[in-house]
Amino acid sequence: MAKIEEIERRLLNWGRWRHGAGAGGLGYARVVYTEVLATDRDNYQEAVIPTVDCEAEVTERAVQALASELRATVEVYYVLGGGLAAKARRLAVAEATVKSRIDRSHRIIQAWLAERERGQLEQRRRVELLTQAARPKGEF
Repeated sequence: MAKIEEIERRLLNWGRWRHGAGAGGLGYARVVYTEVLATDRDNYQEAVIPTVDCEAEVTERAVQALASELRATVEVYYVLGGGLAAKARRLAVAEATVKSRIDRSHRIIQAWLAERERGQLEQRRRVELLTQAARPKGEF
């Protein structure tokens, strides 16, 4: 089964956020300004890919809701570097198992996010109804 594009994008963002959280905190990459100032302007410098913190925090909650084997696979796959073979070795499973777990994780996270969205819409609807009921009747 193929990865779900939107979930893949979210997990890549989350992986950058998690990786950056270990380096500089709050999802931001650590920057050593003396190194930045000392670099040669003619040399190529890798661009920093920004992360969307709010989205990453929601994705973190979705990842934490996964079963432990799926959560471990997602963490290794999106946070740690290396190829698929290295990630499979780290998890002590076959490469096909890693792919299968990632696919399952995508579907579960997609369902989790959809349920969260439904809950938010329902809560918003209840608040709007309560707000309307609390408004005074008539003209001012």
